[in-house]
Amino acid sequence: MIFNDSTINYIQLGMDVASLRQNVIASNIANIDTPNYKEKIVKFQNFLDSNQLPLEITNPNHINPQESLKDMVVVKSNSYLERNDKNNVNLTEQEAALAKNQILYNALAAFAKYKFGEYKNIISSSQGA
Repeated sequence: MIFNDSTINYIQLGMDVASLRQNVIASNIANIDTPNYKEKIVKFQNFLDSNQLPLEITNPNHINPQESLKDMVVVKSNSYLERNDKNNVNLTEQEAALAKNQILYNALAAFAKYKFGEYKNIISSSQGA
């Protein structure tokens, strides 16, 4: 019952996306001095915009949150080339993206803690009945 909760599945999907985004940003920062390196970005928002995720899986043709990570795409950015070495990574933008992503991940972790707290209360109240 608990693990069939679509809310938990979407929290997990969101945390998976945040984890992938964290790795991509870390890779960008690590390669900031690599000549010809192109910044990479996670294109998950496009997936969400085009595939309104269902609230409940009632048909085999519905999107499964566990399988939808393969539809996320890590692509090279075509942003303005800032330096002579043709590296387009902007450290300030990467740090801002990292902070934004960390806030998202922390919010999802807090929401997951809240949801599991609800289940704990339900289980503990049913044991006394």
